[in-house]
Order: sequence, then C-alpha cells, then structure tokens
Amino acid sequence: MPKGKFIALEGVDGSGISTQVGLLKKWFLGRGERVFATKEPTDGPIGALIRQALTRRVVRPDGSPLDDTTLALLFAADRVDHLRCQIVPKLEHGVHVISDRYYLSSFAYQSLGDDLEWIKIINSRARRPDLFILLVVPPITSQERMSRDRWQVDLYEELPKMEVILRNYLAVARRLKEEGENVRIIDGARPLEEVQGEIRTLVEGVLKVLD
Repeated sequence: MPKGKFIALEGVDGSGISTQVGLLKKWFLGRGERVFATKEPTDGPIGALIRQALTRRVVRPDGSPLDDTTLALLFAADRVDHLRCQIVPKLEHGVHVISDRYYLSSFAYQSLGDDLEWIKIINSRARRPDLFILLVVPPITSQERMSRDRWQVDLYEELPKMEVILRNYLAVARRLKEEGENVRIIDGARPLEEVQGEIRTLVEGVLKVLD
C-alpha cells in the first residue's frame, strides 16, 4: 500500500492556516483520496496543557506565565505524541495528513526566548513532512483578522512579537530549504481562492513523487 503524504502549513497567528487546511482537506476528499486534518498543539493531554498555558490559564505559583524553555519542551513532547498516536499510523495506512502547524512553528516561536539549535535538538526525532508551506501575511493584517474573531490575546499575539516571529519564520524556512527540506513560501495575503490554488499546485507536485 502506498504511504500517505505529510503536509504541514505554517504561519503567524491569523495568517489563515486553519481555513486553508479545511479547504485542502475538502479538495483531497473531492479527489476521492483519504485524508486526515490535524493541528498543533493537539487535543491530547500535553496539547491541552499548552493551550491553557498560552491563554494564561496555567501559570506558575507566583502568577507568571510558563517560560519559553518549558513551553518548548512541552511542544516537542506534544509533537512526539502526535506523531506516534496519529500522524505515523495514518501515513502508514495510505492516508494523507495535513497539519495545522508543526516543528517550523517551534523554531519560529520558541526561538524568541531560547537558542534555535537547542530547539532543533529537542525536535530532532520529529518526522520530516513531505511539504512545508509557509503562509506569509503582514502581522498587522493577521492581527486585524484575529480581532474580528477573538476577544482574548495569547502570549504570542502581540504585534511586536508577531513581527519578530515572522522574521524568524522566514529565516528558518530559508535555512531548512538549504538543508534539503521541501519548504515553500507563499503570499498568504492574497484572495482566499488564489492562495488555495497555489497550495493545491504545490501539493499536486508532492503527490506525483513516488515513495
């Protein structure tokens, strides 16, 4: 049985990742192919703890948020659990997997407060996706999008941080590409259908590659 393809979409908060994942899943189903859409942080026990930490519902005894090192370790642990419980079994059974975020997010976000090389080490057992797609949207546009749908801002959604995170994303994406990973950067600020069209073209290219 041919293995499924693993595709990860990335970008700053508010860049439209979840919407594009949903559209891509619908496209796969329309082709009669099996597909599984997932996300990070996951809905598992570690992912639930991360989401509560990001919204400041889990804090230290003195009321301060969890530090970057602790969060980086939690994200890495959640990722390993995600791979073993969901992603790898699906791929092995010929199901395509689309993930809303993966380890590129850790490299971009957690490197705000920790050394990138260390973050890469703790994520070194994470499987490489067949395709990384980085949606690039100006942080001010992302923030405007989020303000229409949310009333609460998490630890990484302040505009100055988002600007640094986007720069991190672009730098790390280019570095991973130089190291042989299939990373594609596209303009996510364009009309929804146009962005989805380019995503589908990139995915079609991956589907043509035999295992």
